[in-house]
Amino acid sequence: MTRGLAGVARRAGTVLLALAVLGCGGGWGWEGHAIVAEIAWREMTPEAKRRATEILNGGELPAVASWADQVRREEAYRWTAPLHYVNLPAGSADFRIERDCPDGGCVVSAVRDFGALVVREDADEKTRREALMFLVHFVGDLHQPLHAGRPEDRGGNDIGTVFFGQERNLHSVWDSGILGAGDERAWPLIAEELAAGIDDADRLAWLADADGSDLGATAGRWTFESFRLAERYCYPVTPGTAIGAGYVERTLPVVRLRLTQGGVRLGALLNGLLDPGSGGMGGALEP
Repeated sequence: MTRGLAGVARRAGTVLLALAVLGCGGGWGWEGHAIVAEIAWREMTPEAKRRATEILNGGELPAVASWADQVRREEAYRWTAPLHYVNLPAGSADFRIERDCPDGGCVVSAVRDFGALVVREDADEKTRREALMFLVHFVGDLHQPLHAGRPEDRGGNDIGTVFFGQERNLHSVWDSGILGAGDERAWPLIAEELAAGIDDADRLAWLADADGSDLGATAGRWTFESFRLAERYCYPVTPGTAIGAGYVERTLPVVRLRLTQGGVRLGALLNGLLDPGSGGMGGALEP
């Protein structure tokens, strides 16, 4: 391991302290969001890291990755609740922002809009800091397959299952159940392993359709990947189905892939926004 056990303990402790202040979160589950953010951090250039740390007042990406899940319960941030997901009709052949993203917004418009806010030099410090925290979270969210689920079941929230003998809706199984049942290690160890397995061919494939000049379209394509995975791996589970070790064995590779892809893509996006000369995506966004 490149950081050693002391580094693992330090980063896990930082996130746990933040969560103790904020309370428990949802999304991928706070562990999943921390994994995405940690992989992104490892993909970022020194300049992008410097600017991100400056915007966050010394904070680290994993420690703020679940912030958006906490504030959505507060009156001032309830308007952000629809920004965590998008719903697509069953059998959709693509993502269409005019059809799938209502006036209140969705996760795709959120990535587009908060990405633009991060680089708004005329925005105040609080606005840019919150924009960055939202962006880190929403890129993670859109890589969870059921955050691009069907409207009639609210992305699997209305599909009840019996997961290892306990009643649990399908959305929550994908948020945290599969990862928790399939890999009980501390999240920094999982992130370390996933990051170590990334090679240049992976980056090329996962960023091939990324376009910094049209972040909304790029986020839409990444979201449609989630929809297709949900159709293949999530929706064959019918209400009341008992699922356990066999299901986890089949789906854990999908969860691990999406966490890794989310981290690589978030890192490239932040490189483009915060270090435009690095060759990362996003640098062409207009402030």
